Amino acid sequence: MGDRDPGMNHKNKPISSEQKWIPDGFHFLGPEESKNRRNLLQSFSELFEKEGYSEITLPSFDYSNSFRSQLQDGLESLLVAKDWDGNELSPGVDLTLQVVKGMAARSHWEENQNVYYFAKKIRDHKKRNASRREVLQVGVESLGNSDTNHLISQIKILKKLWDNTLPNKTFTLVFGHSSFFRTILEILGWNEEQTNVLRQFLYTKNLPELVSLAARENTSETHMQIIQLLLKPILSSEMGVFKKTLETVLSKDELLKVKHDLESITSFFEVWNKEMKGIFCIFDPALVRDLSYYTGFMFQGYVEQDPEPVFAGGVYNDLYASFTGIQKDACGFALHLDAIEVMLNKEK
Repeated sequence: MGDRDPGMNHKNKPISSEQKWIPDGFHFLGPEESKNRRNLLQSFSELFEKEGYSEITLPSFDYSNSFRSQLQDGLESLLVAKDWDGNELSPGVDLTLQVVKGMAARSHWEENQNVYYFAKKIRDHKKRNASRREVLQVGVESLGNSDTNHLISQIKILKKLWDNTLPNKTFTLVFGHSSFFRTILEILGWNEEQTNVLRQFLYTKNLPELVSLAARENTSETHMQIIQLLLKPILSSEMGVFKKTLETVLSKDELLKVKHDLESITSFFEVWNKEMKGIFCIFDPALVRDLSYYTGFMFQGYVEQDPEPVFAGGVYNDLYASFTGIQKDACGFALHLDAIEVMLNKEK
């Protein structure tokens, strides 16, 4: 590229960085990368269609308030623009929300409620260069069913996808349970601000800060035991031990509050341990960093030497009703294609 542009009157006019570069966190794919991505997506489509899921297409933008009304965390990631009418619009920062909202608007249509999509997730980030701001998300959602068997059936699809794409790489599944975690936080009886700090320390397993926080709040001995229980990930085969420990730590009234969720968790892992022996998994009671609209099980998938999850999913039984007033259980998962592509490129 020369220093001069013959179409300009000003000689040696400097070219601004905005003209030279794409913004941090956004990406241009050339012909070869685009072809590889297309082939990958085609293989995913074929798998999802074979499993009875239909493709949907999401809008690039939605009303900013649509995201604000549903998300407890991550709102600082929302990019906001205004249209000519003064409406605030944002690109999709949470694609599950857009799927459910879109399908709910067509609730009178008789359509397949098992769907999949490929869509760009766009988010801002406080730390420069700390995160991709544009990722291609692959998502699978089921509206109308979120029981144990259905959730496990989705994880089986995820496993097939993974084995077809990265057969030499194994992942670990980490489960959490949103409703159980919420109830435990209620039992501790801390206010919202204290709870938010506690959640962050639990998620990062920061024991010194947790002990310090608990001391400042005059936490009772039994409640301190509860907090310590939340810190320990449990093997799926040891859920019975976890349940017994909880029963010794919690009072009768407290046990009554978690009874339903505890039964749900233990019965899920009974089925899991019979059917899914090929996947290493643990239950982390404090997995839930972002509670938002999740109502039951949540899971994240990790690979060695990567602190960020490569996929995530869960149960969100109340989300559909928030758009229509009609109760519809739902569950799904999503993975970031960019992370998969990075791993594939390392294998070449």
